[in-house]
Amino acid sequence: MKTRQIHLVARPEGPAAPAHFALVEATLPPLAEGQVLVRNQWMSVDPYMRRSMEAEATDLEPWPLHAPLNGPSIGVVIQSRNPRFPEGCLVESMSGWQEHFISDGDEFVPYLSADMAIARRDLTGGAQPQDFLGLLGVASQTGYFGMMCAASLVAGQTAVISSAAGTVGSVACQIARLHGMRVVASAGTDDKVAWLRDVAGADHAFNYKEVAFADAFREACPDGIDLVLESASPEHLSACLPFMKEKGTILIAGFVGIYERGGKVRNIDNFEYVLDRFLTIKSYPFMDYLGHYDQFVADMVGWRNAGKLVFREQHYAGLEQAPQALIDLLAGRTSGKPLVFLGDGDGA
Repeated sequence: MKTRQIHLVARPEGPAAPAHFALVEATLPPLAEGQVLVRNQWMSVDPYMRRSMEAEATDLEPWPLHAPLNGPSIGVVIQSRNPRFPEGCLVESMSGWQEHFISDGDEFVPYLSADMAIARRDLTGGAQPQDFLGLLGVASQTGYFGMMCAASLVAGQTAVISSAAGTVGSVACQIARLHGMRVVASAGTDDKVAWLRDVAGADHAFNYKEVAFADAFREACPDGIDLVLESASPEHLSACLPFMKEKGTILIAGFVGIYERGGKVRNIDNFEYVLDRFLTIKSYPFMDYLGHYDQFVADMVGWRNAGKLVFREQHYAGLEQAPQALIDLLAGRTSGKPLVFLGDGDGA
């Protein structure tokens, strides 16, 4: 059977570009006993993927050259020799960046299991297939588990959320608001700031390209900062430190701002605030909280259905658009969670 895949053909030394990728036709073998053939419907692009393009990626295995890439995807089983996964069932995997793949039916755990491992997903409570990459995807889990499991949310306290118009940040903002916190949000365009203020319900939002961090925090956090969910950069984290209240908490979900500049964190020259104010800085793997996955699904779908949480997506059509979707995400040009539609799952 013929299918199409995206391969990495060169490792970038600066920003990712279309020339680093290639669209390749591949032939899949016949199914063996216990295997299934999956037609991917949707795939996700995420900031961590820029790190996977490096030869010395530290958190996940680096992407290989001239081979199918991995990433979150949702698809339909179109041929099956495995009774646990009959034809027509919906499955999630880490086998994105390709239209079809063959799975042995191994158990799927995001980022931990083999790329071709799969898990059945059911469309309950009004969920759509792409929700498992968007509303219920790993970026949403990072925002949810950070706020709901790794942090303590106290009504009336102040939470600062960076990259707040992205998936992690927008979920975190809205969860903080649902729990009665004051939310101060930063983003990189005026349109994103307006969305955070008018739709996501942030109490204060600012464009960090136009307003200095210190000025924004001085205005928005007169009583100090209790909680930070950091996704943007070491510079944003550093700017928060002088405004942190004693025994405050900083959760680090990522540093998107360094992924295109070598992935290194340079010296933070005001770290003494961490000691002087007894701050907690925590980097957390969302996988540690997968025991709460069912509650996560119930909460996220329930909040959306009740109009308490808004989730934005930006769609790209066709596997050939996947590299551009990632490039746009890393450049800050996306609005909402970027997802790539690969097909309807009918075998075409």
